[in-house]
Amino acid sequence: MSSKRLETIKEAGIVGAGGAGFPTHVKLDAKVDILIVNAAECEPLINVDKQLLEFYFGKVYSGMKTASDLLGAGRVVLAIKEKNKKAIKAIESFNGDGFDFELAKLGDFYPAGDEQVLVNEITERIVPEGGIPLQVGVVVINVETLLNIANALEDKKVIDKYVTVNGEVEKPMTLLVPLGIGVNELIDYCGGVKGEGRVVLDGGPMRGKMVDPASYSIKKTTKSILVLPEDNVVAENKKRTISADLKRAQAICLSCRMCTDLCPRYLLGHGLFPDELMKRLYKGTLSDEDIQRFDFAYLCCDCGLCELYSCVVDLSARSVFNYLKEELARLGIKNPYNRKDLEVNEFRQFRKVPVSRLKKRLEIDKYDSSTPLSEFTAGTGRIKLYLSQHVGAPAVPVVSEGSIVKRGDLAADIPEGKLGTRIHSSIDGTVREVGKDYLIIEK
Repeated sequence: MSSKRLETIKEAGIVGAGGAGFPTHVKLDAKVDILIVNAAECEPLINVDKQLLEFYFGKVYSGMKTASDLLGAGRVVLAIKEKNKKAIKAIESFNGDGFDFELAKLGDFYPAGDEQVLVNEITERIVPEGGIPLQVGVVVINVETLLNIANALEDKKVIDKYVTVNGEVEKPMTLLVPLGIGVNELIDYCGGVKGEGRVVLDGGPMRGKMVDPASYSIKKTTKSILVLPEDNVVAENKKRTISADLKRAQAICLSCRMCTDLCPRYLLGHGLFPDELMKRLYKGTLSDEDIQRFDFAYLCCDCGLCELYSCVVDLSARSVFNYLKEELARLGIKNPYNRKDLEVNEFRQFRKVPVSRLKKRLEIDKYDSSTPLSEFTAGTGRIKLYLSQHVGAPAVPVVSEGSIVKRGDLAADIPEGKLGTRIHSSIDGTVREVGKDYLIIEK
């Protein structure tokens, strides 16, 4: 029975509905003590998960039961920030069928929704350096992914995505839209961009990536489309080049340690010291020999606190770490760090960054609107389906140019013997282009 349900989840093309997008049929093919439902909504200005709990908790509950059963989890914890009163009321007033789970109410700090931070908050266990929650008997799964699991058991594929559209748009809202819809089309539905000189992020202000709204489309992992002024501190940070970041570190690092003192991984006992990296960038450029000395870059969780909150002179340790990860991979150097004998820093509880303060620092507190969950009635006549929108190998097209497809039909499959996920068409139409990295389908 378990194998049949896992195959159904695999067939539906479910991946983590935020973050890296790990294939869910693989994540659930394990046995653990604890299942944590991540409703912490880590990034500011994103409201998808709390709204799904408020309006569709019955469906999420069904997915939670399925995931728990597949994992054999003896303890199930739904973790949500205490401030989300409407969602909590919906959960506490729900009349279930006796399935036992706990409700853990978190403080409003960043990054509460980071997997390793969340595991420690709920269980006091510490995930090993370079490790995953599975190594300490835990699986973390987010709310929308559970809803997709429940849908899969009703023979529904992942062909739609909940997205919060926020920032400099006329009508901020959360919408269920066809997978692959163009970002400009989505922004237009929300009344269009306010003013001139704007940048667009896929994701939140901390971990989001700048995209071209004219060509970019919604992925399975997209939870937010955020429009910001191009002179906003977030936008200015994300526009900088790695060469500029290296030169700035060489010139103005104050050796103050704030980037390390607030680093979530350092506070969990991991051997990550952003300040040591920045102090050692005295040359401004890095040789291959230099790069090999910075293999602790692999421990960075990419939360962005060091560059968008901690540093008083606006340096970018995170961007340097990401550059180093790419260079280490080029040199064939894998992560050597796997310590398990870790202890939480004694000051961790006092160094949790309040989201309210973070939003003011990022100049985004004025966008903290409700983004009501609204119906998307426009439809779309064109989708662009990326073949790589998940962890693992890109999907392989099973359609050719000129093929006629229906909504829900398989468009690309998992490569034989590889980690990946299936991708389905979200509209009825004709395959117009089979590119190297994407498919285009038009009505």
